[in-house]
Amino acid sequence: MTVPVTVQRLVVSLDGSRLAEAVLPIAARLAEAFGATIALLHVIEQDAPFRVHGEPHLATRLDAETYLAELARQLAATGCLVEYHVHEVPVGNVAQSIAAHAEEQRSDLVLLSTHGAGGIRDVLWGSIAQQVLQLSQRSTLLVRARANTQAAPVFTPRTIMVSLDGTAAAEAALPLARTLARALDVHLRLVMVVPTLETVEGRQFPQATFLPSATRVLLDAQGEQAMAYLEHLAASMRSTGVPTFAEVRRGGPVAELASDAAEHADGLVVVATHGRAGLQAIWSPSVAARLLKRTQAPVLLVPIVEPDYRSAILS
Repeated sequence: MTVPVTVQRLVVSLDGSRLAEAVLPIAARLAEAFGATIALLHVIEQDAPFRVHGEPHLATRLDAETYLAELARQLAATGCLVEYHVHEVPVGNVAQSIAAHAEEQRSDLVLLSTHGAGGIRDVLWGSIAQQVLQLSQRSTLLVRARANTQAAPVFTPRTIMVSLDGTAAAEAALPLARTLARALDVHLRLVMVVPTLETVEGRQFPQATFLPSATRVLLDAQGEQAMAYLEHLAASMRSTGVPTFAEVRRGGPVAELASDAAEHADGLVVVATHGRAGLQAIWSPSVAARLLKRTQAPVLLVPIVEPDYRSAILS
């Protein structure tokens, strides 16, 4: 299987709350840009809470169909192609049901909302997003909704950030990011974070502790190499007609990426991930989840599907 580099079918998972609807403006904008179909989905959960985000939870097929039909009507009125589905068999594993539906629908993108307030359900939905990515290998877009905001935010991106770490695997995010940039008529920013002596982790940490001067020189050299690497990729992207810029930041990856996204008002952060836990790389799901908590920008998780992602980059 290869990661789709087009967006023709979107699966939007909703739980009936206004916070979950934060994904709808993005879905509508993408549907408009690509002529894509939006499939609204509600999964009936086992032992679901009576209320979610302060609102009644959709617990029956009739409730879900009534709710989704109204949203579909509103979206269709804006010109979107919309359908809706209710997974009516109560399930305990919501992620598995969403992933199965995404596979059945052959979706190019799954959209989920997380309210970012730090509660148990927020953690659950962050986990669900990662599980969907793992189970379906479909790109998954997470939107951080604001608990104190009644209306869903408008999606008017000006830039798309692609986070890279210098590995070929992380470049799996580039084809889809380029496709999105073209369709949305925005430019790409390729960003890589190189640690400082104070933020270095992993295998370099002992060296930084006992040989700080040498480590500092090494990290400075890594920064220069990172810029050369990004400039090479940016030139490749520009050769395909997509305005692309490169930037290297120094510090902790999550904090620096979140700061960078805020400073440039990025409309979307795109990250490639294996979608499995325990990966010792900055693009592990846990890092992606931490990034989501620190940035207001939607985060698009693109599954790394080896080995043919690299050949698609410049196609």
